[in-house]
Amino acid sequence: MLAKVVQASIASILDSLRRSDMEDAKRKIQALMPEVKTERERGSLMAAAGIYASMSKAKGGTMQTWDSARVERAARSIVKSQLADDFDGGYADTLLNYSRLTAAGQQSAS
Repeated sequence: MLAKVVQASIASILDSLRRSDMEDAKRKIQALMPEVKTERERGSLMAAAGIYASMSKAKGGTMQTWDSARVERAARSIVKSQLADDFDGGYADTLLNYSRLTAAGQQSAS
């Protein structure tokens, strides 16, 4: 699978998570698992799966404690670490993308 297709699939998973459509997100994660090939893609998928797992355990299928500013600071510190690799970069990018999605959704709801 081309990297752009994997990125689009991750974006689609994040959108499903933003809408709290857990079944759709789960189906997309499972479909994408065998397709990821690079460490960066694995990191991205792992972040999306982690968000899914957290939301699955949360009341009402939402991230009650999700603070976009804190997530952004954490993701940037991951990327700046001298020990960060491609996996970490993909993980951090996915967290940032989800944070931006949820922040945009909160702004449009206001």
